[in-house]
Amino acid sequence: MKKLHAFAGLILLSVAIGAALPAGAVPHVSETLSLAKGWNAVYLESTPDDPSCEAFFRDTPVIGAAAYQGDAFAATAQYDASGQEIVQTPIAYLQWVRGESVSTLQSVVGGSTLLLYATNAADITFLGVPSAPKMIWHKVSSSETNEFLNLAGVSSTGATVSVDAYFGEGPFGEVKSGRAIYAIAGEDEEEGPELKDAGKGAFGRPAAIAGGKAYALTAKSAGEWPGVVGVQGSSVAFAAGGNYASIKVKNCGTTNHVFRFSMDLSASGETPPPISRRLPRVDAISMPEWTNVAVSAAWTVSLAPGEVTEQIFSLDRSQLVAGTEYGAILSIEDTGASQMRVRLPVTVAADPEDAVAYPTGLWVGEIALSQVSGIEDATPTPVAAGGVLRMSVLLHVDELGRCKLLQRVTAGIDTNGTARLFRESGDVPAEVENAKRFSAVLMSVDTPVVEAASGSAFGDDLDFSWTVAATARDNPFRHAWHPDHDGKTADYSDDLPTGDDFTRYANPVKPELWSISNRLDFSWHEQGNRLQPTHFPYNADETTSGVVTWEVEGLIAKGPIKSVGTFNLQRVFNAKEIE
Repeated sequence: MKKLHAFAGLILLSVAIGAALPAGAVPHVSETLSLAKGWNAVYLESTPDDPSCEAFFRDTPVIGAAAYQGDAFAATAQYDASGQEIVQTPIAYLQWVRGESVSTLQSVVGGSTLLLYATNAADITFLGVPSAPKMIWHKVSSSETNEFLNLAGVSSTGATVSVDAYFGEGPFGEVKSGRAIYAIAGEDEEEGPELKDAGKGAFGRPAAIAGGKAYALTAKSAGEWPGVVGVQGSSVAFAAGGNYASIKVKNCGTTNHVFRFSMDLSASGETPPPISRRLPRVDAISMPEWTNVAVSAAWTVSLAPGEVTEQIFSLDRSQLVAGTEYGAILSIEDTGASQMRVRLPVTVAADPEDAVAYPTGLWVGEIALSQVSGIEDATPTPVAAGGVLRMSVLLHVDELGRCKLLQRVTAGIDTNGTARLFRESGDVPAEVENAKRFSAVLMSVDTPVVEAASGSAFGDDLDFSWTVAATARDNPFRHAWHPDHDGKTADYSDDLPTGDDFTRYANPVKPELWSISNRLDFSWHEQGNRLQPTHFPYNADETTSGVVTWEVEGLIAKGPIKSVGTFNLQRVFNAKEIE
């Protein structure tokens, strides 16, 4: 057997690898390293909670470890004071030896490969936070194996997989093209690890390689290649107060691949959060745009070589229970020949103390009226109109679920980062910068805020009533320059009758102005029928829609004019109250 000379000549330096873990609940996977007596090359899929070598190997037969550093050959050139380049030997391995006071390897981390020496065979089983693999390749031909070899790990969903299936689409290439692959063996601690030819099995077929193991390989080119499953990002992380998280996955192979995604339970027992994922545009045409992701739910994505998919997830924070830790595992598996698997933690940071719970905040949207009752009708029964009348609408929901219909409001963020709403633009204090004013034409400017009727609720049925006074600035019967709009008869001898008494409408002396009463109803029930309730689930885009009915009285003597249509709203500003 050949000796792995690149390992035998290690140089000790004061360098350490640290493991940064997300704050809060950290989901885990269960991992087992199966070791033979002597030298072992393993792939570490996850980072243990205490990653220090002293702690991780304390109760194991491992007395020495070395971590492969694939990026050692990509280091920037160094120069001395005279400008001459300093020739440096790359440090391909960091080393830890039990009992040694100084070691270059301080911690073990997920997504890396290790050389371990064990005094006897054993299985090391532990819980760890999974990581995506990183493999940076150094170009080396099969004739240079006495000088250096890449050490690459295998993360496979199957027990074994062929060499070409797992490494063939990357810098390693195919076995039949002259590439060489070796297994790590040997029981002699002083002599170091030996290379055992693992490139071909019986009759020249590629030998099977196993998940959880690492192998020494040549490479036809240099560069980073993680395997056919490439992941941009280390986790699916929902930040404090955040409703969205995403992860990008790339087909880094040279052929088409179908990747299987699944959401799995954490091995450490965290409760899975209520997560939805955004469907691709082609699916969303005939289905809801978002779909719930239950534990063990799986979906597949087909990717051409070099193609990237972004998986976008949303979180319904209204379902989170204070004090409960949440976490899950996202698995990405190649369903093809490589059987490569990448597992990532799904983490949820706790809400800050002043977090605004759904659906509290400012909702902005539009009503679209498509039916209206005719003036000549005996009863106000809406029929299809000749067009659609669209108008903006503003709603605010406070922390207690109380709703207000707004004619106008000004929104801004103060210097403390707090979202705030104000009734009038003149109320905005100096500490709120870049404030934005919202307004709606469907209400009177003299009625900036209308509270919902008692018993009505957002997500069920909301009723608002208000009146445009006869003397209101925006009363449609009033003209600012009309000389008779003084409430007097033509000869100024007496006051005119009030316009709100409909019995006086046909009298010889008619009122000049009328007040106009309004009733606006938002219904989340199918077609406004309360016998057919509809669900009001959390929507990842924080949008909602339903049926709207608007009754206006005072425009005609017969009674109200009734219009019916739809509404669409989106939460745009998470402010608890209107100041």
